[in-house]
Amino acid sequence: MSTVRVIDTGVRPARWNLAMTAALAAAHRAGSGEVTLRFQRFPPSVLMGRHQVLHDAVDVEACRRRGVEIARRPTGGGAVYMAPGILAWDVVADRQRFGGRLALAAAAIGSGVAAGLSHLGAAAEFLPPNDVRCRGRKLCGTSGYVEGATLVFQGTVLIEFDAAAMAEVLILPGMTAGMLGKALIGLSEALERMPREGEVEGALADRIASTLGLRFAPDAPRAEEIALADRLHALEFGTDAFVTGEEAA
Repeated sequence: MSTVRVIDTGVRPARWNLAMTAALAAAHRAGSGEVTLRFQRFPPSVLMGRHQVLHDAVDVEACRRRGVEIARRPTGGGAVYMAPGILAWDVVADRQRFGGRLALAAAAIGSGVAAGLSHLGAAAEFLPPNDVRCRGRKLCGTSGYVEGATLVFQGTVLIEFDAAAMAEVLILPGMTAGMLGKALIGLSEALERMPREGEVEGALADRIASTLGLRFAPDAPRAEEIALADRLHALEFGTDAFVTGEEAA
């Protein structure tokens, strides 16, 4: 049986994390052909969608006060708040594995995520187009994009979160911290315990791989992948021009 390569890059700066996703996608387009699942965590950060306007999506002054990094991801959608208590993941694969369609990738991978969290005891379910919910509240969000033959699909698992910080740094008209707290649920609340180290990653790797008809194989980032991520960070993702400039228009 073929494998899903599983790597974990730990807590890294937001802009570098996004550059690493782009590096893995570039390596796949160059012919690696691998299915890669990467886990990652962020310091307090706001990740804007690819086409959002900075001051429409983010309270920049609040981010400065809180020391929150602002980055722009290659996928669309709205801005999200990230912190070490939120687990992020990427799947990089051949688009034809999902019939070339993001909706089919969302259904397959989202169902795998829901199965993994349910295995832990969270009673999660995937709800199209891009949410995993538990007790009627959002536990995970997902998004993705396609470039050439490569599909990148990514998402987050709210293990624990700070609704007040989210409400302060994101521009969410009509949404208060209390409303966010009722709309979202952390995995620690759903399980009524804090997951053990590596527990969530293991469950997700197993069920995502199984959903794709594969098995997972733990691995480490390669030197050339990290070097490419560093270059992309220096040239694009890490620059203020990319985050705030006309490239996002």
